[in-house]
Amino acid sequence: MPGNQGGRYPYCHSLILTGEETWVVDPASDKDFLARLARTGKVTRIFLSHFHEDHLKYAWFFRGAAVHAPLQEMAALTSLEGMFTLIGATQPVFQDYLRETLAREFHFQPFPDLRAYQPGDRFINGDIVLEVRAAPGHTPGHSCFVFPEQEVMFLADVDLTPFGPWYGDAASNLEDYAQTLRALKKTRAGTYLTAHEQGVFTWEEAQAGLDYFVQVIHERDDMLWELLGEPHALEELVARRPIYRRPREPAFVYDHMEGQMLQKHLDRLAKQGRVAATKAGYVRV
Repeated sequence: MPGNQGGRYPYCHSLILTGEETWVVDPASDKDFLARLARTGKVTRIFLSHFHEDHLKYAWFFRGAAVHAPLQEMAALTSLEGMFTLIGATQPVFQDYLRETLAREFHFQPFPDLRAYQPGDRFINGDIVLEVRAAPGHTPGHSCFVFPEQEVMFLADVDLTPFGPWYGDAASNLEDYAQTLRALKKTRAGTYLTAHEQGVFTWEEAQAGLDYFVQVIHERDDMLWELLGEPHALEELVARRPIYRRPREPAFVYDHMEGQMLQKHLDRLAKQGRVAATKAGYVRV
């Protein structure tokens, strides 16, 4: 089910799985469609690829359904404090913003029937088999879903968009994301689905998209290295916005995400011996 606004935040594309039961993956696509679907009373299970709010926006329509989510992210789906921890929202102003936004725009509250899944778990719905494939990096428990009978793979937020990979939470992991991209390159499906923007890819298109994501990671490394001919503190680098390219609002949210992503690249470059942390700031070596 295509998401509103082309599946851009705060929406995503959803999957509707109709077998012996009706299941929904990432219910954040089209409000009217999902509301009508909820009124049928047929939806018995919801699957969340990860904890981000733009993937559970309309999950509250389906309060009678069991909600399946990654084991590593259960804390973020059972309390705001758990979500703050994974995001890295330590500033009171950031926490207040999330608290208000999650309640007003996403109707977030702990799910009454929340069930943990793990990589390798299989769920059967008539002729539909949903297999959980670990794809960490974007978030710790971020998962792809494989449907072997239909030769379909849902890549969720390995979304192959022009922006490139996103790893802007405190709990995101750049090295895990890079490993996920390498693993996905070795998969084969007839059709690949993503949660945002284009949404539907052939195998050839998905391979090109995965190559592009790998390229973006390296380009961000090189771009940051070029900036460090002179020492810069992280705050100075954030102000330059080398990843988001321009100011966005609310500034404290985008500065947080920019800083998280830049710090991961700085750590990666330091580990490679290309950057050093000094009293004056980070500098290339």
